[in-house]
Amino acid sequence: MKHMTMFYTLLMLISTSVMASTTPVKVYTNGVILTMNDAMPQAEAVAVKDGKILAAGRKSEVMKKAGGKAETIDLKGKTLMPGFIDSHSHLGLAGTKLALANMSNPPAGPITSIEDIQQGFRDWIKEHQIKPGDGRVAAGWGYDHTQLKEHRHPTRDDLDKVSKDIPIVLIHFSTHQTVLNTPALKLFKINENTPDPEGGRILREKDGKTPNGILQETASIPVKLKIFGATYEEKKRRILMAQQNYLENGFTTAQEAAVLDQEWVDAFRHLGRDGDLKLDVAGLAFFKVADELLANYEKDRQYKNHFRLAGVKLILDGGSPGRSAFLRDPYYVQKEGEKYFRGVPLFPKQEDIDRMVAGYYEKGWQAYIHALGDAAVDQAIHAIEGAEKKYPGKDRRTQIIHAQLFHEDQIEKVASLDATVSFQIAHVFYFGDFHRQETFGPQLAEHLCPVRSALDHGLSVSIHHDAPVHPADQLFLIWNAVNRVTRSGHVLGPNERISVMDALKASTINAAYQLKEEKIKGSIEPGKLADFVVLSDNPLSIDPMKLKDIKVLETIKEGQTVFK
Repeated sequence: MKHMTMFYTLLMLISTSVMASTTPVKVYTNGVILTMNDAMPQAEAVAVKDGKILAAGRKSEVMKKAGGKAETIDLKGKTLMPGFIDSHSHLGLAGTKLALANMSNPPAGPITSIEDIQQGFRDWIKEHQIKPGDGRVAAGWGYDHTQLKEHRHPTRDDLDKVSKDIPIVLIHFSTHQTVLNTPALKLFKINENTPDPEGGRILREKDGKTPNGILQETASIPVKLKIFGATYEEKKRRILMAQQNYLENGFTTAQEAAVLDQEWVDAFRHLGRDGDLKLDVAGLAFFKVADELLANYEKDRQYKNHFRLAGVKLILDGGSPGRSAFLRDPYYVQKEGEKYFRGVPLFPKQEDIDRMVAGYYEKGWQAYIHALGDAAVDQAIHAIEGAEKKYPGKDRRTQIIHAQLFHEDQIEKVASLDATVSFQIAHVFYFGDFHRQETFGPQLAEHLCPVRSALDHGLSVSIHHDAPVHPADQLFLIWNAVNRVTRSGHVLGPNERISVMDALKASTINAAYQLKEEKIKGSIEPGKLADFVVLSDNPLSIDPMKLKDIKVLETIKEGQTVFK
């Protein structure tokens, strides 16, 4: 019996080996193939075998390498290029946003006024049958006060008009602040005696004591942790909801740039083991839990079933529309009660940042640093420079994330360091006008996200949407980087516009480099993963103003169609 079992096991192994060796080669041809490989920018055909690129180049040569039994896939004139690589977003949180009331402004949602927000909560409470005292919170996410008819943030009083019995939490699109009604303030034990936490603010009414419902930065963290909390099964469901959206938009690699606990790690790994993860996900451990999550970093940094822990995420400041980005100079318009207000640094003491970043370097962790305002960028540069001197000689590729205000002196300094930058280019369209009028002023806003300048200094540059902050739509970002058009039609910083090819590289090979994955992704070259996206039009030949209208027709991960 034992010998028979061994015989059948051997037979199965031989059969599996034969099947693997006879997997048909696929050859994509009869379309535009953009490779992102400077040595061969376009190809007539690309052959795929066992999930990897076998050959790319002239059709005759590719067909010869593919062999006589290759399956030919006719692109019918469409464009094939490397799949989009997300350089910064939050896949799990994007799914969480889909699970809450949609409070986004157009084009991402229906909200144009505080009245819309109020009605949205009324509808949500009714639909989900939330009752006073049942322990549930009505939560919505996505509002942008700059686009509301009232041109202000909602407050406690506005949400109390929906309900004075049910706790209501409204999360700003940036996630850097929340608005609570009276029951929610009571739930989280926030009152006139609650002090502002370090790195955060509880905004007050005119008496200077009574909370008006708006919590910024660290003050909002306990609220968000409760709202973002979910059962293990709900976490998995949210990941899959967001994944579908990413696949439909041509992404073959995504990020979860703030993994909050071990259960999120387990959820990703569980989905991977079950074959439900269809794209690669690079997770970044939130700095507060990094020691726990990155204890086995050398092992966990490698992909296993499409998930890995890529490094640590450190946050230095907040967001600019919410006035919590940390600036060198005061905000252009000072609000009532403000005097020389420059934003909210999460770590006012530079030595604290220096210590943390040096610790990451000592442990060999790749660091990703959220620094949106120029003063926060100064903090990041100081810490990176000190860590490099203390722990020299390794391939770090520390990423500065967002860098909305990024001046010439800072660009030159970062270019001298082992660092990269990912720009939140969506701000040009969504908030360019607001930044000119309110946040930075007309002169400074023209240099928002200076992609051209960074490229000219030889920096590795990528562009990101930061979903769920903005929709996971890379073609919209490419359009934004190339045209730099605001909501009003103003061209914001024409000298910072980049070519279509530079924008495509910022969405593929550059993003792969920043993740230390350029040897396996980001371009169409033999040996790399067959991660592709098929587009309705050629980005290099279409009218640049129509780039955002290009459709994703198919997403291919390791040779297999995952969306069509």
